Amino acid sequence: MRRMRARPAVRRLQGGPFLVPARTLLLASGLLAVGLGTFTLLHERHSSQVGIVYMVVALIVGAIWIAFLVLAFLGFRIGVFGAAALAFADFGVTASTHFESGPGAMGSFVRSEGLAVATVAMGLVCACVLTVISATVAWTNARGRNRRLDTLPLLLVALVGAALVILQATDGVHRDNFGSANTEDGAFAAAVTASLWLLGGLWIARVRRVGALLIMLATFIVWYSFLGLHLLKGGTSLSEVASKSGTAWAVFSAAAAVLAAASFLVALGLLALSLLRRKRAGVPAAAQAARRGA
Repeated sequence: MRRMRARPAVRRLQGGPFLVPARTLLLASGLLAVGLGTFTLLHERHSSQVGIVYMVVALIVGAIWIAFLVLAFLGFRIGVFGAAALAFADFGVTASTHFESGPGAMGSFVRSEGLAVATVAMGLVCACVLTVISATVAWTNARGRNRRLDTLPLLLVALVGAALVILQATDGVHRDNFGSANTEDGAFAAAVTASLWLLGGLWIARVRRVGALLIMLATFIVWYSFLGLHLLKGGTSLSEVASKSGTAWAVFSAAAAVLAAASFLVALGLLALSLLRRKRAGVPAAAQAARRGA
């Protein structure tokens, strides 16, 4: 009698919505979230925002999170579920602690621990979002990926653009300048925008219309915000940014806006092309149905 070997529960499908397998993206984004979360936790302890017991428990949870990520990469659904649940919980804790008014609010956190904690907190939000989304895909299709590389440039631009958005927002935290929004709201909006841009860059490989819409939404927010914050009357000019923060920060802001505008136009063109092809494909089908009816 032959023995039946235990197999992972996740089905193995050939195609996937991303250029990389969902399990690989889940592992990478999850490990990044654990690393950024640990960095934030240590600074929270240093600024006396959390106690030693909380810190020990959080570190144990981080170790469990890594175990879930390994199980998810091996194809076990319990790992996928656990990694997504912890990422969602970490997202909620970070958002409610550092992106709302309170003792751990972004403004006071930066003043006590340095500007790097703002960059890390926004990066942590992005990593948690990517972990949850990749876990959603990995639940049914952990290994499949899209092998066509024609949208790889858009993904690379999304990666660079998301990083520039976070850096631009870091300078906004430094100068406390997000227009009519406060520091916490402005930083959180930047983190969500960067997440949308990344998701669009990932999803456009196969789910083209969804990816294009996500890219268009994120990049519109980027260049529209740049227009209001730096170019229109009442805003802070790039020369002022360079004098207050340094030339590099002004370059980051301008580069993010340029990449956003270019990506918006490309995504708009791809969306229009996709809709046009769909319309053309529907015309012959309608004509055949009309002939059959006649």
